[in-house]
Amino acid sequence: MPKPSIFSKDYDEKMRKRKRNRRIAVLIVLIVAVIAIVIASFSSKIGVNVKLGMNKIKGIVITRMNKDSTDKTNKDSNNNSKVKNEETGNNSENKNSDAVVQKEEVKKEETGEYTVKLPNGEEIKLKYSAINNEKNYIEVTPKTIVYDISPSKKQVVVLENGTQNLILFDINGTLNDISKKEYMSSKGTVFSKDSIIKTNTSFIWCALPKFINEDNIIYQSQLPWFNKGSIKYIWKYTISSKVHEHNLNGGLGEVFGADIKYGKLYSDGLEVIIDGNVKIVK
Repeated sequence: MPKPSIFSKDYDEKMRKRKRNRRIAVLIVLIVAVIAIVIASFSSKIGVNVKLGMNKIKGIVITRMNKDSTDKTNKDSNNNSKVKNEETGNNSENKNSDAVVQKEEVKKEETGEYTVKLPNGEEIKLKYSAINNEKNYIEVTPKTIVYDISPSKKQVVVLENGTQNLILFDINGTLNDISKKEYMSSKGTVFSKDSIIKTNTSFIWCALPKFINEDNIIYQSQLPWFNKGSIKYIWKYTISSKVHEHNLNGGLGEVFGADIKYGKLYSDGLEVIIDGNVKIVK
C-alpha cells in the first residue's frame, strides 16, 4: 500500500489504516510461519514414523519369508529323514526278520541215529539230536537194551544181553568194549566171565551201568564172591585209566547190599540207596 500524502485531508485516518494493515500482514506472516513450522515438524515426524513403519513392515516381511524358507527346509529335511527312517526301519525290520530266520535256523534241531552191531551180533540204534552239527545222545533202541547216557550226552554205555559185556560208545558211535573179562581172587585164581556165566546163568557179573560223571561208570556185580546169594557190590570203571575196582574212594570201601537203587546225580557224585541207606558214590 502507497504512503498517503500529508496534505490529504484524511491523512491521519489513512496512516492508522496503513499501520493496522501492516500489523495484520505481519501477524498473518507470523501465523503462516508458525503454521509452516508446525506443518514441517509434523511432516518430518510423520516421515520418520512412516520410514520406521516401512522398515518394520519390511523386517516383518523378511522375517516371515525367512521363517517360511526355514519351515520349508525343515519340512523337506523332516520328510527326507522320515523317508530315511522308513528306509532304515524297513532295512532294520528286514535285518531283524533275517536275524529271526537265522536264529530259527540256528535253533533248528535235527535228529539222527547210528545203527551198530554189538559183539554178540545184536543190532541196536543210537539216536541223537544235532544243532549245528553238535550231537547229543537221546535214546537207544530197542527197549530191551539196558543203557545209560553220560551227563554231557556225548557218551552211551550199553549192557549187552546174555553176555553181560559192558560197551561204551563215543559221540561218533565208535564202539569200545570195557567189560571186565576176568576176576583174580586174593589167592591168585583167575575166573573168566564167560565161563562163570555159562556155568551159572543167574550169576550177576555186571548189571545196571550208570554214569556218575564223564570219566566214571558204576555198575552192580556179585563179584568178588560167588556164593553170597543176593548180595551185590558196587563196582566202578574209570574210562581214562581203564580200571575196574570195588574198593571205592571217599572212604566208602566196599559198598554192598541186597537192594541197590540209584538216586539223584549231584555235582559231587551219585546218590545210591543201599537197603534204605543213602551213600554218595564219587
